[in-house]
Amino acid sequence: MFRNVLEKRNRLPVHNNSQAARALEKLENHQIAEKFNEWLVCQRYSLATLTTYRRVTQEFIRFWGTERLSKVTHLDVRQFLIEMSRRDLSADIVHRYLWGLRCFFDFLCLNGLIDEVAPRLIRPRPAKRPFARSLSEKNIRRLIAATKNKRDRAIVELLYATGCRVGELLAIQMEDIDFKHLTIRVKGKGSERRVIFGHKAKLALLSYLRGRSSGKLFENVSRVQNGSISLNKNLWSGYWLDYSRGKPRIKRISLGHAPMSRQKAWKRFKGAVPNPDIGHRRVKAHGLTRSSVWRTILDAGHRAGLGKVTTHMLRHSFATHLLDRGADVRVVQELLGHSSLATTQGYAHVSARAVAPTYRRS
Repeated sequence: MFRNVLEKRNRLPVHNNSQAARALEKLENHQIAEKFNEWLVCQRYSLATLTTYRRVTQEFIRFWGTERLSKVTHLDVRQFLIEMSRRDLSADIVHRYLWGLRCFFDFLCLNGLIDEVAPRLIRPRPAKRPFARSLSEKNIRRLIAATKNKRDRAIVELLYATGCRVGELLAIQMEDIDFKHLTIRVKGKGSERRVIFGHKAKLALLSYLRGRSSGKLFENVSRVQNGSISLNKNLWSGYWLDYSRGKPRIKRISLGHAPMSRQKAWKRFKGAVPNPDIGHRRVKAHGLTRSSVWRTILDAGHRAGLGKVTTHMLRHSFATHLLDRGADVRVVQELLGHSSLATTQGYAHVSARAVAPTYRRS
């Protein structure tokens, strides 16, 4: 997986920071790793990157032990990556381990603890990435129609309208949204940018928010108590939990005798107890998790008959459809938040492949 080729440039400019080096030398390896994690936070890395790099440094410190990190060579790094590969990790994950180690040793070098960045002497073979699947505009509409509730519809609409990553979507606060100019300030991959959304996404958001103007944009749905009715010995009764005195108590109300229909009994209950959930003090709402969003998209895809649909497919669809309409690739790069134009050009290749059959038929 990894070539035994030394890169020509493996040194970083070392600042004259002997005081920082002496401070780090007094620490044990796991404490140095903690300092690295603090530095990542200061550099405003995304939560996903922080989590990955933290795991990488922990694994490497466990592998390396208590010996000084200045003694690590590229052969040691290579052996560590080989051991990670034996855990049936994908090539992509092992590559991420290498990027994490490069960042960690860059930190050590910049602080004067080491002279050479050993992980930069390892050059992985370029991974062959399959073209990601994108959805047609017709299938996007089917996916949106298959969502279960207003929140899920708003999630799909916004992911497709903006091309946001999941982490960026989950970080959006209400204060980041400008409904007048249809823009959102998103934070991801260590930087901020503004993305644009359309009127369909705006309507979906407003329908979901119902006037809410603070907190996380997407929160877990709070279940509201509706009460219940039952028929026992020809008598319809309604039940609900009363929270008015702190500890919930079961309350009951008589609704009338049979042969009253269930529909009529329920209507009578709602007339007598219009808001059975009143007085219920709920735990403060918290944001969604990545897995919740992934599951939302996956379930909607299956209900729409589209098979496995992922959040990243919506991002690909956003970029591909823009390019199909003639958008400049650099504009798409800016909207996606790509630091490299080469990454965005991968979407252009997908768009070109879709155009080719049409050209041949003409």
